[in-house]
Amino acid sequence: MERSDKKITIKDIAQLAGVSVGTVDRVIHNRGEVSEKTKQKVRKITEMLNFQPDVLASALASKKNVRFAILMPSANGEGTFWKYPMLGIDKALLEIEHYGVLYKKYLFSVSDKNTFIEQAEKAMMDHPDGLIMAPSFKKEATEIAELCAQRKIPVVLFNSSIDNQDHICYVGQDAFQSGLLAGKLMDYGSSENGEILIVSLMSLLQNNQYILARKQGFLHYFENKNERNLRLISLEIDGLDVGAIYHELRKAFSENPTIKGIFVTNSRVFQVARFLEAEKKTKVNLIGYDLTSENKPCLEKNMISFLINQQPLEQGYRAVNALFNKLVLKKEVPKEILIPIDIVTKENLKYYEEY
Repeated sequence: MERSDKKITIKDIAQLAGVSVGTVDRVIHNRGEVSEKTKQKVRKITEMLNFQPDVLASALASKKNVRFAILMPSANGEGTFWKYPMLGIDKALLEIEHYGVLYKKYLFSVSDKNTFIEQAEKAMMDHPDGLIMAPSFKKEATEIAELCAQRKIPVVLFNSSIDNQDHICYVGQDAFQSGLLAGKLMDYGSSENGEILIVSLMSLLQNNQYILARKQGFLHYFENKNERNLRLISLEIDGLDVGAIYHELRKAFSENPTIKGIFVTNSRVFQVARFLEAEKKTKVNLIGYDLTSENKPCLEKNMISFLINQQPLEQGYRAVNALFNKLVLKKEVPKEILIPIDIVTKENLKYYEEY
């Protein structure tokens, strides 16, 4: 039997269901009062025929623009990590530009809370229809999310989440689980007893939920490892000055000469790798995050043992799609879109080169 290329229309659905075109339209767009029995009948037919409403034609016909606000860190001067979610965001925006989506980016510094507040206030003053936000500062991001809830502005979070907030979707990793994974990798890679250093560079731990969750996951893994005589030591360095970072690391090694492993809770693991190379400490198991241009060479030279990949490009891309599905396509979106936790080593790095 040949497949028909005829496009299924609302009229076709109405005829098969024995209802009016208006009833089908109300069911598809969740508008108006329709009996549950009729809803089920119409939905069953639409699913059977794989019916997809022509939202592009509808959006273009309405001539109504939808405005996205994107509140996220700038990649300028902050390392290269944040350029990757920006690439994903730009890719998604390019794909939906014909749907009447307008957007504006509000970029802040991850090392300056005041820039987040300033850019968030600008975004709210522009009255967007939806907000995509990287909530790098927990308290301030929570206040913005609450304001959006009051104004009925849907919010999609990415890279980090906020507990107990009415955002429509979170796109990113389970930070606690990634910390657990880092703990297991550290356990397998540290055959001898000694100290394990947990380094949070530019930590701001009290206001950076995903960093704290990673650390908690890592610590939790070792809670029941009483048979291992590994002592966990936390080192929090809030600045980015290389001299200050090296000073703190030298001090840690001086006070704890049998450090066997280091877990870095963010993408700046390359700074620790460079320190270890300069100090000729080649037998330290080093684990961190993200395939940035700074981290890749360290992985290739075995200065870093494992990188946990967050797929930031995918995070940005899927965050835009989630807000687009909600505002333009009028679809329900999942509360969480969890990104797989990839383990990258020197041996499988080439499979991630396109990243």
